[in-house]
Amino acid sequence: MNPETSLFAATDAEPSLSSAKTSGPTFEEALVDLDRVVRTLEAGETGLEEAIAQYEKGVHLLKHCFGQLRKVEMRISELTGLDETGKPTLRPFEHAASVEVKAEKKPRRAKESP
Repeated sequence: MNPETSLFAATDAEPSLSSAKTSGPTFEEALVDLDRVVRTLEAGETGLEEAIAQYEKGVHLLKHCFGQLRKVEMRISELTGLDETGKPTLRPFEHAASVEVKAEKKPRRAKESP
């Protein structure tokens, strides 16, 4: 694999969200690239080596996106109400799943008598 195009040639340092010039793609650019990688792999028209390279690129892009989301979540404050003076009270955002997954009920077998 060419070192200039190698997935691991990029640094693992996450870019600053507040800086105009970043060391990696923006969240949106990474998401578009990740979508392109998924479509390429789903098409199944690449050879094994290229598929592995695309998979590795996808993993890198996914980690990049999750890293940026973690940084943004840390910056979000939740409005919880107003204090006695009328100023808003805030608390740090706590991530929780927005959809609950319900366990399927499987039918029980009747016990066999001895």
